[in-house]
Amino acid sequence: MLVIYWVNFKDNFSPRQDIVLVIKLIKGYLNSYNLNIESKLRKERLRRRIRKLSTNKIFVSDGEFKHTNDKVSITLYVYNRQKLNYLLKLKKRYTSLFKKEKFLNKLKLIRKVGLNILEKQQENIKVLTNVLPNYNSKVYSIQNLYYKDFIIKSLKRLKYYMLYKQLLYINKTKFEYSYLQGLINLIRKIYKKNVEFNIINLKYFYFNSDIFTQPLVLKLRKERKLLRYLKSLVKKSKINKIKLDERSRYFFDLENLFTVNNDFDTRNNFLNDFIKQNKTEYLKKVVLNNIKYKRVSGVRIEGAGRLTKRYTASRSQHKVRYKGNLVNVYSSIKGYPSSILRGNLKPNLQYTKLNSKSRIGSFGVKG
Repeated sequence: MLVIYWVNFKDNFSPRQDIVLVIKLIKGYLNSYNLNIESKLRKERLRRRIRKLSTNKIFVSDGEFKHTNDKVSITLYVYNRQKLNYLLKLKKRYTSLFKKEKFLNKLKLIRKVGLNILEKQQENIKVLTNVLPNYNSKVYSIQNLYYKDFIIKSLKRLKYYMLYKQLLYINKTKFEYSYLQGLINLIRKIYKKNVEFNIINLKYFYFNSDIFTQPLVLKLRKERKLLRYLKSLVKKSKINKIKLDERSRYFFDLENLFTVNNDFDTRNNFLNDFIKQNKTEYLKKVVLNNIKYKRVSGVRIEGAGRLTKRYTASRSQHKVRYKGNLVNVYSSIKGYPSSILRGNLKPNLQYTKLNSKSRIGSFGVKG
């Protein structure tokens, strides 16, 4: 499907309007689809409204924008649910099929028969081109039709496999630089600067609060089963216990600063030699221990609004579900100092607030 965006770049946007417009462009680009391939995989046509409310898409967080004099760097957190769905369908349908000896023998038979057909057709073409030199193009077209018919009949069961592989390839190319260039050119016209994308692919959807709340909004727009969806979201999030590492409390002693301690020096030399020998493993350990999105200690999600199952807006609902602990463990339990952010923000928490509407009224989600 071809999606065309029209933007009047002469208008002066406020900073917030710029961000909203850019995020809308990015989401439209990542949620684009190939209607020709998807229609072959479905018996019935998928309506546009159902497609918008489907969770079979690439979820994108609100971008983090950093401006310099000549460049805008946009950091996006992405959870590729669409790719996981396609891989799961391929696994269910074809992994067991490929392991069967009957199917493998059939593929070998197709290959053998196909090679024999090619040899016979080459001999027939030589005869026909000599007898009918003025009809070479028609002879080749009939030969191609024969080949196509043989391929369709022999590889009928692999048709859906090839279509899913094509969809996976389209999903992959959305993140390649050559395909992102069109999107970058559009955003460059808005900001009149160079644009740089930093796309971070998350392994789990609950590592980012924006992505964590988006599926709930989509599901509540289809069916107003608030408590059920809250429970399922909280259940899917895996909470790990945080290991409290003791911070180093070693300080040098002024009295013994200029005295020679042979044991201490030999220990330092031994450690330096050990680190030099295992430098790559040491650096890998340091990097992995300092990753931000490595483990989650707690989640909390809240929904409120016109979410009754009846088609009346007489009563609103308010439900909360949480799992784990949202306290900053190092500052509250261990007493270590922590950074303070401006406003009501906390350094160890990520907060998202979304709103939407259904047929009977509006609702909001906090996570």
